[in-house]
Amino acid sequence: MKVLHTADWHIGQIFHNFSREEEHKFFFDQLKSIIINEKPDVVVVSGDVFHTATPTIVSQRLYYNFIVDLSRLDSDLQIVITSGNHDSPSRLEAPRPLWEAFNVSVIGMIDYHTVTDENYLNFDASKIEIPIKRDGVIIGWVLAVPYNDNVAKHASEFYETLLTHLKNRPDYNDNQCIVATGHLAVKSADIRGHSADIIGKLETLDIQDFTDIHGVNYWAFGHIHYPQAIKGIENMRYAGSPFPISFNENYQHSVVSVNIENGKIKVNVIPLQTLIPIIDFPSKPNSYNDALPFETVMMQLFQILDEKAYVRLHIQTEKPLTQVQTTEIIQAFEGHQAMFCGIQPYFPEVSEGSDNKEVKTLRELKALSPFELGCSVYQKKFDKEMPEELKKMFKEVCEEAEK
Repeated sequence: MKVLHTADWHIGQIFHNFSREEEHKFFFDQLKSIIINEKPDVVVVSGDVFHTATPTIVSQRLYYNFIVDLSRLDSDLQIVITSGNHDSPSRLEAPRPLWEAFNVSVIGMIDYHTVTDENYLNFDASKIEIPIKRDGVIIGWVLAVPYNDNVAKHASEFYETLLTHLKNRPDYNDNQCIVATGHLAVKSADIRGHSADIIGKLETLDIQDFTDIHGVNYWAFGHIHYPQAIKGIENMRYAGSPFPISFNENYQHSVVSVNIENGKIKVNVIPLQTLIPIIDFPSKPNSYNDALPFETVMMQLFQILDEKAYVRLHIQTEKPLTQVQTTEIIQAFEGHQAMFCGIQPYFPEVSEGSDNKEVKTLRELKALSPFELGCSVYQKKFDKEMPEELKKMFKEVCEEAEK
């Protein structure tokens, strides 16, 4: 069985006020070419189809048109799509009966039910056991597991139960391949490109939760955007995002072609082209001392203004940039192809003799009000107290939020 694995499309993302529709179309064109060349039996999309749970009509139209285009490439091609933490499970799954006419299986949620006999499953396993056929004969299965909190908390038990149910089916035999999906975070994975708060929104799992499970030929994961074989285990992979979703994702993006034959797998990582690159300018410094001041950055800015790219500026400064300086930067980009996407300021390190009181324990942190914590962060960052006018506005915001 041949599988093409992709994930984390994030259709509908607005990147620093810029639509990414053209970039998604560019990726979809590449994916269609890859499918034509690789001739997979099934395309597996492991979650985060959309960037938000309420995608726009434009985003949904882009998605529907593309999936229909894929289904028309080959009448035998099957497509399996599962939801991620960014998707609305019910919205993604709503047209499921219609998708079946196009050989597309969309699994947005696991259907749980109450059982009185402990020997029976408390979820509909048959819904997420997708048979993959070639010339009408089942050659393998995709265990299409969508994002689900309960799965993340009991991953090993859940997948073992699902495998047992599959192997007891009358239409299963040991010659058939098994691919299992999951939209989750494995502790051993390389999380470059992801910030800690994004990872923290999902339960992180031990790799042993999966390596102890026998019978799965390939684990097709989504959620972490850096493409990788987890801990070098070839049959356990994150496909990664198709192009940079943030400035932290400045690396080669790809999809994965997996050929499973006689219980062995052969993996081919297929690189993708990026339509619009991301640029940290002048470069991404390590500290305040490595960064360049505002005047120098502005003098050098002409070097990249005529290149179509998303640009984030890195500037050395003693204090926050003024409105005049920010306006000057924005005006410099006007009429050029480069797209301004913000400023990363670098401030002097706070001296060791500073009066700023550092919170050192969780108990101390919990004892602070949001207002006090905000004032503390400001003082640490700028080595001075928050101005009274700003304090007043910040306090009003905190009080409003607490209501």
